[in-house]
Amino acid sequence: MDNPYARTVGHIDELLVMIFSYLDDRSLSRVACVSKHWSDIALDCLWHEVSDIRRALTVLAPLSLKSERPTGTSVRPPNAYAFKRSLTPADWQRFQRYSKRVRRLRHDQRQARPSAEREKRHLPLHSKVFDELSASCPYPNSDIFPNLQSLTWFSCDPARQEYVLTFMHSRVKHLGLQLYRSDPPSSTTFLEQVCARCSGVTSLELRLNDPVRHIEVDVLVLLHGLHELQQVSLPIFTLTPRIFTELSRLKHLVTISVGHPAQAQPGNREDVAQYTPTLPQDGFSTLRDLAFSSQIPHATLLLKNTIFPTRLTQLHLKNVTTASPVELRDFFCVVRDRCTSLRDLSVDYIIAPDSPLPLPPPPPEDRLNIAVFRPLFSSRSLRIFEFRWDYALNLTDDDMEEFASNWRSLESLQLNPEPVPDPHGPKLSLHALIPFARYCTNLRYLALHIDAREPPEPSCLCDSNIPRFPRLDTLAVGLSVITKAEPVTLFLSQLLPLGCHINCGLRWPDAFDFALERALVPLDVRTELSAFWMRWTEVAKLLPIATKARLEEQARFATLERQMQALEVSRSEDRRRLTHLEQEVEDLRSRTGSSP
Repeated sequence: MDNPYARTVGHIDELLVMIFSYLDDRSLSRVACVSKHWSDIALDCLWHEVSDIRRALTVLAPLSLKSERPTGTSVRPPNAYAFKRSLTPADWQRFQRYSKRVRRLRHDQRQARPSAEREKRHLPLHSKVFDELSASCPYPNSDIFPNLQSLTWFSCDPARQEYVLTFMHSRVKHLGLQLYRSDPPSSTTFLEQVCARCSGVTSLELRLNDPVRHIEVDVLVLLHGLHELQQVSLPIFTLTPRIFTELSRLKHLVTISVGHPAQAQPGNREDVAQYTPTLPQDGFSTLRDLAFSSQIPHATLLLKNTIFPTRLTQLHLKNVTTASPVELRDFFCVVRDRCTSLRDLSVDYIIAPDSPLPLPPPPPEDRLNIAVFRPLFSSRSLRIFEFRWDYALNLTDDDMEEFASNWRSLESLQLNPEPVPDPHGPKLSLHALIPFARYCTNLRYLALHIDAREPPEPSCLCDSNIPRFPRLDTLAVGLSVITKAEPVTLFLSQLLPLGCHINCGLRWPDAFDFALERALVPLDVRTELSAFWMRWTEVAKLLPIATKARLEEQARFATLERQMQALEVSRSEDRRRLTHLEQEVEDLRSRTGSSP
């Protein structure tokens, strides 16, 4: 006889996994006590990712505070956690029920802790803990977490970085490491052990504690020993010519990415100032996504003189200095001619405290104009384009008409939405949005720096021919100039679909503020930027209400219009019938010879 409970919702494993994925650790612990079936699924969810190694090891044996190093003083406060007793086979047998479920182990001492724990002093694990784990583990090859696939170990203390070896094995596919500047003797031995134990790693994420010039040899050792790499993530200003050349020899490499500027990792622009790597003829045979830092002319030569750009689908250039309009146009021409499969292009000049900003700002006629971007209009495969520069571009509303009409396949566009403030300001107004709504029907993300001080004309507000973005999810405006939120909201309610978000602000506020000081931007101008942010925030709050009201009004107007059309059709039909009856009466009178 079939078990009726086996057919209930509570026994559909896929559904339970989806539901449990929304629960926190405490709730998952309670769910694990419901039944044996739920226990296995809940424990898999609970132990899938371990971000607190100390908490996980308490299941193996109790921990207590001890002094990390002996000292000559009579009293020393405990500063590390160690096992209260030696580990036994029974401890490992019990721990195996949970350790085999762990897929991701992340130890990040730099990550912000919960607010309730920020005031507490962080106490690490005692060095003897790792010695005890390695010595007593009964599993083959000391695989403490035998099914571990992702291992991330970012330690603030270089002496504790080597403890990651305790958890390494050949089945780890993703590896994240923090590398430190090593004093003699070199850390080559540690990195060689990493390569030997994690020979199957396909994804590598590196963080550096110093500029790459001091640790380049160690990075090369690591890249040379990991032959199966498919993805590599490095901090900005880390991909030097030597490292780039070493990566080109990897036969399975698909993606090279660099960290986000907001991570503020140590780096020096000078390390990538002269970018002339020597690549083998068959280098980067499998590369599809590339991000690197260099000057625009050097990037142009790299793309022009190598073969691999024809296979790229994503190219992100973090340019270390600005370039002239001619140099940038030449770069875009090479991208058009060489990167024939490119779908995602980003040219990003990072505004940072050390940014070499030109002073005074260049006049508008010397800035980048529409002619610089025209070569890209022929790149029909491009769907995503991001461009960030120092000062506002020399683009007008008419230029946006040409831009949108020639690049209708765009899905995401960021056109320097966060420039350094200067007296000239942007030439784009709110009307620059209309061409994109008319031509770029697949656009989902749009970021522009506009001048919204002048409210749109009432005639424009009443124009029923203004198109509405069909698919736009986000409109980003940075800190565009704005004086009143209400007229801007009314205008945008005609263009943006319901649910479209307004994003405002800067992606890297602290560094941007330092850069503004170095650029001699007056304090009152920087203070005014806060006012712009508040007004755009108000627009973001008012826009859903205004858009919904306008859509409802349009729906009511459309209903009335349909009723009027139906009434007009009915009246036309009545007039036709009346005319027909009158004709019949006239015919009858003519046959009978009677008169009215």
